[in-house]
Amino acid sequence: MLTAAGTDLNVDRLVSIGRLVRRAGVTGVKLTGGDPALYEPLEEAAERLRAEAAFGEVEVISRHPRIGPRADGLARAGVTQFNMSVDTLDPELHKEITGQGDHAAVLDALRACVATGVPVKVNMVVMAGINDDEVADLAAFCAREGVATLKLLDVIQDLDAGAESFAKRLAHKRAGRVIRDLYVPLESITAQFAADAVEISTRTQGGLGHPMTVLSFATGFEVVVKDSTAGAWYGSVCDTCPLFPCHDALMALRLTADLRLQFCLLREDITVPLGELFDSDGGELESTVQRALDVYAGATFRAEASKVSVAEVLS
Repeated sequence: MLTAAGTDLNVDRLVSIGRLVRRAGVTGVKLTGGDPALYEPLEEAAERLRAEAAFGEVEVISRHPRIGPRADGLARAGVTQFNMSVDTLDPELHKEITGQGDHAAVLDALRACVATGVPVKVNMVVMAGINDDEVADLAAFCAREGVATLKLLDVIQDLDAGAESFAKRLAHKRAGRVIRDLYVPLESITAQFAADAVEISTRTQGGLGHPMTVLSFATGFEVVVKDSTAGAWYGSVCDTCPLFPCHDALMALRLTADLRLQFCLLREDITVPLGELFDSDGGELESTVQRALDVYAGATFRAEASKVSVAEVLS
């Protein structure tokens, strides 16, 4: 999976990288933050990634209300999934988490995305003492509104060592805590949904990433649980990393707005700059992208030895 981030990303260059990645066998791309709802040529980018780069999957990830008015155009452009973040049904808590008083507008945007008929996924980061008592209510809300998937994520504890995030800011605001204080083990939450599920399976994203538990219900609604301690994939860039093993590990290959390829959220020093290569012959750009993809091709999975499996919890 290729992830493209930033509101200043040049569409021509995005599509050029997209073609190279698609040629190497990657089938999906995610357009993510900075928030793509603020990216002026978003519809053009989505359409060209489908038509010119031939991606079968184009996902838009947003938490901004502006995605609502753009939903119809994005659906026509070929977007195959909308992904929105809704961490609470409480407007005041939403304002504390995001810093924005736009809760009602976000929910309206969510409904606009659902109305297009394109599948919609909602992400919820479950945080101890903040929104962990809302999981069942948010799942019921999503099912009523026609959302296809609710994805529950725990707080990635290693992000204390990484970039600023809403979870880090919120942790500090709440009595000077750190991200680890917000961590909630997701096994018990998974077990709560298991009794009503008609099927329980395991899913990975593009063959990499954390193994995720998928709980499917008779209505077609599903809850996906992404447990950051369930094991992860590591590549050659991880070999000498002082943070190894971490909960983040290799993520989808990320193209930043300043044309760097990024392997993980914790290390800025191992990114691959591409900008100058656009002024050289195309062969050098293609070989550089291929070397970055080779990191994923050679990745190996490391399970947490002390981790109790989901199957054991649900049995």
